[in-house]
Amino acid sequence: MTDNLDQNETLDPTRFDAPSLSRQRRKRSLSRSTIIISGALLIMLVLGWHLFTARAVSLVFIPSATTQSVSGWLTLQIGERYLLRPGSVTVEATREGYYPFKQVLQISEEAEQDIELPLEKLPGNLDITTGAIQARIALDGAPRGLTPITLTNVAAGRHELRIEAERYLPFEASIDIEGLGKTQTLVHDLVPRWADVTLSSRPEQAQLTVDGKPSGLLPQTAELIEGSRQLVISKPGYQSQSMGLNLVRGESVTLPTFELKPANGLIQLESEPSGAVVQANGEYIGETPLDYSLSPEQRYTFEVSKSGYEPQRETLSLKPTEVRALTLTLNPRLGRVMLTITPDDAELRVDGILQPLNRRNLDLPARPQTLLISKPGYASSAQIITPQPDFEQSLSITLLTEAAAALARIPEEIETSIGSRLRRILPGEVALGAPRRDRGGRGNEVQRTVRLSNPYYLGITEITNAQYAAFNPNHNPGVLGRTRLTTANRPVVGLSWKEAIAFCNWLSDRESLPRAYEVSGDSFRLITPRTEGYRLPTEAEWVRAGRYADGTGPSRFPWGDALPPPESFANLADSAAMGLAPNIIADYADGFRGPAPVGHFEANALGIFDLSGNVAEWTHDRFSTARSTTVEVDWMGPETGEVFVIRGSSFLTGTFSALRWAYRDSGREGRQDLGFRLARDVSRGD
Repeated sequence: MTDNLDQNETLDPTRFDAPSLSRQRRKRSLSRSTIIISGALLIMLVLGWHLFTARAVSLVFIPSATTQSVSGWLTLQIGERYLLRPGSVTVEATREGYYPFKQVLQISEEAEQDIELPLEKLPGNLDITTGAIQARIALDGAPRGLTPITLTNVAAGRHELRIEAERYLPFEASIDIEGLGKTQTLVHDLVPRWADVTLSSRPEQAQLTVDGKPSGLLPQTAELIEGSRQLVISKPGYQSQSMGLNLVRGESVTLPTFELKPANGLIQLESEPSGAVVQANGEYIGETPLDYSLSPEQRYTFEVSKSGYEPQRETLSLKPTEVRALTLTLNPRLGRVMLTITPDDAELRVDGILQPLNRRNLDLPARPQTLLISKPGYASSAQIITPQPDFEQSLSITLLTEAAAALARIPEEIETSIGSRLRRILPGEVALGAPRRDRGGRGNEVQRTVRLSNPYYLGITEITNAQYAAFNPNHNPGVLGRTRLTTANRPVVGLSWKEAIAFCNWLSDRESLPRAYEVSGDSFRLITPRTEGYRLPTEAEWVRAGRYADGTGPSRFPWGDALPPPESFANLADSAAMGLAPNIIADYADGFRGPAPVGHFEANALGIFDLSGNVAEWTHDRFSTARSTTVEVDWMGPETGEVFVIRGSSFLTGTFSALRWAYRDSGREGRQDLGFRLARDVSRGD
């Protein structure tokens, strides 16, 4: 409007007339009735609005309340319902025996609402008595004290009650506490757990002990707890008595009078020397030192004896509770032992006690005595002897050098897993070959001296067909003439040297021994130093076990120096071999046309069979005619070569030359009269 006002336009003032005082008074002086009516109309409008917009709420108290109230804006109760605006209201209620109720409720928008409100009971009290017995009370597992007792402020509801007292059965129950501030009463009479046991003793005033606890003097009637009880009745100077009882509560038991016997005495018995056998009145009771209980006022005869000593006897009696120590000295029973010891300056100990060198006739107790004879450079010898008092004994002891003792510890014989046995052969020096002019001699019988430095094992018999079949069941040497060569107990024949070596390695593997031969392609080499595996004997070992068996010096033939051999000495080419062998021994018969069972003929002085006759045998050595003028130690032939030494005669041997010990043959393939036997070095553990 100011935008259209002319700046030169003049404003005229407006006239003001003051209001009339009388008019103002008329406006204020409304009638009282108008005001009342207006107020009533306003209240009706508000009530109508409240009735129209309020929610009907029913408050249900469980149990019903004695008094209740609801505080909130414009709260209106109509009958059992309240007209309440949605929102928060405070509800209060009371009932005797219950905690006062006060809670803020949220009224929702629902038109009608039913709200349940629980009232909480006040706690109650429980008064418990158990008569004259004071018992322990536990409520819900928590200790609460001793009876008589009143448990206060116990929450209403179910509780677990336990009542227990020594020597009474415990009581357990579920208790319903009413609450509401009320006091409930429980009276319980506890049930005793004992039985009444009446006991007496003679003499009286004996002590009763129950399960290790003193329980008064007898006579008495004891209240003993039910179950298994152990009673001991004792009195100084008397033997205690004990018994077990199984008691049932409430029963009354009267036991027979306990008759107490006077207490035993004690003998403390020792002997010199100790370890003697003790008998009391002829009954064995132990060895010294010994504590033994004796019935009082009775006579006992004690006999104390020990091997090698004269027995001792003692008779005695003891008073009740008397303790007596007794020592008996035993006198030795002596027997004479006369010793011959070689070497005579060896040291002698008897049960560890050194004896003088000039004391070789000993008077010793007649019990086992350990004699130890020793000397540096010799193996000690321990002997146990029991001297006899009635006659003298003689004992001769010769100490062996350490080397001889070590040799003696080697088993004389061992057995393989296939049943063949080997005999221990002691070392020695042998001469191989024969002089050039020796009758029947051959150019390959080169003379040389070989010293065997170690003992060895040699097969007692040749390997049989049955034993070889465990390695190669398909081997078949065929038939010679009308003689079958595959019989189980005859020596296996028809094997090459390498087949015999392969068998040796197989047997070593079978017995978890190190192999004696190393295999390289199609060749075999004896491992050095030599192992403990099975092998073929060297030529020198074969000669040592054959030509030098009896220790009397070498003979020309296995039986002596001239033909023919004794009847049935060995399986050679006899008259039965005519037409089979190229040459036969005139006027000789051994009973076999072909091979004989191994071990059939007599063994030589070393216990070895068939080193002469039956079949010839492979040796380890490669064939050589090289000469040597020195003594060779453990000679085994050359290291190379494909031809090997064969030793011994066979069932086809009938010539003067071939029957000699010095005869040597050679080859590489098998023959129907050629077999082998095992050898093995002595192990360090043998």
